Amino acid sequence: MKKTVLLSGITLLLLLFACRRKGDENLKNGGLTKEMLRDSTKVVFSQIEYDFDTIQEGQIVEHYFTFKNIGDKNLYIANAYGSCGCTVPEYPKEPVTPGSEGRIKVTFNSAGKEGPQNKTITLIMNTANRNELLYMKGFVRKKGS
Repeated sequence: MKKTVLLSGITLLLLLFACRRKGDENLKNGGLTKEMLRDSTKVVFSQIEYDFDTIQEGQIVEHYFTFKNIGDKNLYIANAYGSCGCTVPEYPKEPVTPGSEGRIKVTFNSAGKEGPQNKTITLIMNTANRNELLYMKGFVRKKGS
């Protein structure tokens, strides 16, 4: 009985360690798996910077960045994040096939912001650069002015 419990405990620990190591490796690569890293592709954006001009504090700006997979492998977006919590990207979770287009929706919430704004959106993709950057900029006028 003691041997069975001990053996079960050791097996469980080994399984947990093995799963954790795989997760650590994916985190180190920004969420890209070995398969995604092996199958690098090319992407082109119709624009990488969007200027929302001048808005009133509290307004929300939404913009779609469109892109095309111009490589010969599936394009994977493993993660996307803004330079602050006020800038939130939404991206395709499914692979984008060669020759296909996709889009990234970025929402900027100007609540509590004032003055010039320069936001960066980082995309973790299976491209040569691994990190592709998009930008949103503009000016937020103080509420009531």
